[in-house]
Amino acid sequence: MRAPIITLILIYSIAVLGLVLIPGVDDQGRPYQMGFFHAFYFISYTATSIGFGETPHPFSYSQRLWVLCCIYLSVTGWAYNLGAIFTLFNDQALKKAIQYARFNNKVRRLREPFYLVCGYGQTGRLLCKVLDRINIRFVVIELREERVNHLALADFQSDPVFYAGDASNPELLKIAGITHPRCRGVLAITGDENVNLAIAMAAFVLQPSLVSVCRCKNKAVADNMQSFGANKVINMFNAVGQRFQMLLHAPHGYRLWNLLSDFPGQPMAALVRPPCGHWVVVGYGRFGISMRAALLKEGASVTVIDPEPQPDLLPGQFVEALGVNADSLIAAGIEHASGLLVCHDHDINNLSALATARAINPKLFIVARQNLRDNHLLFEAFKPDITSIRSEIVAHECLRAIETPLLAQFLDLIKEEDEAWAKALFDQLASLCDNKVPEIWSITLDAKNTAAVHAFLANPSPPLRLAHWINNPFDHGYKLQCLPLLRVHGDELQAWPSLDTPLTFGDQLLFAGNREAQSAHQAMQEATHLLDFARTGKIEPQSWVFRKLADWQQGK
Repeated sequence: MRAPIITLILIYSIAVLGLVLIPGVDDQGRPYQMGFFHAFYFISYTATSIGFGETPHPFSYSQRLWVLCCIYLSVTGWAYNLGAIFTLFNDQALKKAIQYARFNNKVRRLREPFYLVCGYGQTGRLLCKVLDRINIRFVVIELREERVNHLALADFQSDPVFYAGDASNPELLKIAGITHPRCRGVLAITGDENVNLAIAMAAFVLQPSLVSVCRCKNKAVADNMQSFGANKVINMFNAVGQRFQMLLHAPHGYRLWNLLSDFPGQPMAALVRPPCGHWVVVGYGRFGISMRAALLKEGASVTVIDPEPQPDLLPGQFVEALGVNADSLIAAGIEHASGLLVCHDHDINNLSALATARAINPKLFIVARQNLRDNHLLFEAFKPDITSIRSEIVAHECLRAIETPLLAQFLDLIKEEDEAWAKALFDQLASLCDNKVPEIWSITLDAKNTAAVHAFLANPSPPLRLAHWINNPFDHGYKLQCLPLLRVHGDELQAWPSLDTPLTFGDQLLFAGNREAQSAHQAMQEATHLLDFARTGKIEPQSWVFRKLADWQQGK
């Protein structure tokens, strides 16, 4: 941009100098020399406009000839400058610099709590959608420009803050708010394990107290991430296998576990009971290995079909083929199998194997892996009994880790309970929330909880019990549509505690219910009189005058 400006300065200088040197004639017919100021004044308005006449006197022939040359020179100079300016605006480096500055300003102006989401693939889209729905802000870093463009056009309630860049760059993470006082956590969910590892390391170094959730594919990387203090490491293939094993072993427990892990507001899933017996697994990558291990653990026999040789499998357990034709499926025993698991990396192969196997054995229980969410119409048309979408599983794990850490403890407790307990709790939640996935929230009765401090110290009678949190604080006699799932006091964990449970200072409570109950609990924590009303059913006077008046009336 220097050359166009220097060119314009030279044109103006030459034009002004020419006007100063060329003699003119004044209105008295006497010769005169134009000063630099008058010359610059005349050239300034002539070069940028159509001109406003000849000043200070009508020009001579020589002056007009020079001005004519100056006009064409200046037009050429300005055209050159404007062309350079438009070229500069189209320069990708300048665009990137402007986007970077805007991104930096937007992050610095954030005044609400937010999460830093690194990666806007299928999992990132799901998470951002849910965070936006529950009114939590987020900042996104994504390497691929087309995904960022998709984010810019998405219909979010809040204005999304995003930037197309490499999330493994610590400087970019700092600009994106990893050290911002309002940042609640960082989600490393890019498709590159090494990038996720770099994010975990940067989070540990720059903000050790930050909640960090990282996605990985193998155990070595997971161990490395945990060495950098990542709060939650999600090995997606292990997660899928563990969930499938739980489904085989305890369908009611899995249904409850799945309900509490799902996104709030979704319809509750029906009970699914996969059969045991013989299974055929088509596709033997990490997903297939994890699922086969789950089947074997439950006592099922498994035959694997895969195009790659598998030296670890015995001849009777393996068929070398793609698994989309009838011969390979029959060789694997599909005619007498009770279940089929299709888990290739390509959806079309999975659907092809599914269709062929179903034509041979219509009674098959089918579990299908869906790799791309965009193919949901195809999978809905084929109607497998279970569709496993990896991005959704990871998104559920992430959301559970960042929003309600107590829920992770409760889900671990579910695995220790029997099927009758899980069914009873599921039925009660279904009746409370009209067969929709409930909201999950937690309450901590500590010094930050104003109402709890008041209830334990200033007004300890009657003693605070769990049942008081079920009473409607605005309409005594009515119950809130919520259920306590967990009470934690120190190392003591109490799953689905009784409503008669007395509460003590320091308790942590986990609730499930509808949004109205969640809002009521939030109000009860901030207003002492609401918790008092829920405990006693009496409206206590709030001002000093009314309290004195009430004391006077009681003493009368």
